[in-house]
Amino acid sequence: MTPEIWKHLSRFLQVGAIGFAIDAGLLWLLIYQFYMPPVMSRGISFVVTIAVTFVLNAKYTFSVNVRGSSMTRYVVIQLVGAGLNFVSYTWLVLEGPLTERPLVALIVGSALAASHNFLMMRRFVFHNRG
Repeated sequence: MTPEIWKHLSRFLQVGAIGFAIDAGLLWLLIYQFYMPPVMSRGISFVVTIAVTFVLNAKYTFSVNVRGSSMTRYVVIQLVGAGLNFVSYTWLVLEGPLTERPLVALIVGSALAASHNFLMMRRFVFHNRG
C-alpha cells in the first residue's frame, strides 16, 4: 500500500474512534440524562454520528470538499457495513468456529465492516474528481 493509503486508513480509524465516542456518549446522555427511550435514543445518536463522521472523513481523512461528496452513498455504505458486521458476527457465533468466543467474532465482524467501509468510501464517496 502507498503512504497515502496508510495515511487515509490511519485517519479513517481515528474518525471511527471519534464516531464511536460520540455515538456512545450521546446515547448515554439521551437515555440516562434526558430519560428518552433506548431505541429512539439510538436513532438520534446514529444520525448525529453519521453526520459528524461524514464531515470528518471528507475533510480530515480524505481532504476533499464535503459538497463534492455524496452523503447518500456514505449512509448506504455505512448501512451495508453494519449489515456485514451483524451477519458475520451472527454466523460466527451461531454456526461458525467462534461459538464460544463472541468477542473474537465481534472483532472479526468489525474488521470486515471497517475494511468494506474504507474501501467503498475511498472509491465512491471521498474521491478527487480532478
